Amino acid sequence: MATHSDRPEDLSALEHRLSAWQPNSAGLDADAVLFAAGRASVRPGPARFAWPALTALLTALSVVLGLWLADERSERLALARSLRTTSPAPVVNPSSPPAANAAPPELSGPDELPPDSYLASRRALEKGLDAWPSRVIVRVGPPDPSSREPPILRLGQRDALLEP
Repeated sequence: MATHSDRPEDLSALEHRLSAWQPNSAGLDADAVLFAAGRASVRPGPARFAWPALTALLTALSVVLGLWLADERSERLALARSLRTTSPAPVVNPSSPPAANAAPPELSGPDELPPDSYLASRRALEKGLDAWPSRVIVRVGPPDPSSREPPILRLGQRDALLEP
């Protein structure tokens, strides 16, 4: 059935009335209609909260890091002031200056360094290799047979691992 007939006598009375109607263009804005249709086609979902939440999170992080940085700076400045105002170390015996080749006093007691530390190793090197502390390696029980080393595979060598 053709929707547009060339012969007007084939139209019914209702079709004649409908064909006579013309749209009123007053107050009709095509851009506004398309904009409204575009907005209506978008489905609101949970992702609409992602950007505001991320912005709030980054703002809070910036504030926390800024406060932490300000606190660290004030502590650093206070430490620098206290270091500038400390008095020089007292001299024990001003009449006899220490010898130029005298070794610095060694630490002992509660300030003893752990044997694995860098400073303990350096002091042991200065004293010689005989001053290094000995290490004791303790093995408990026989070695586990499942922990043996895997065989070395070579080019052209057939191995049990490769065959079914």
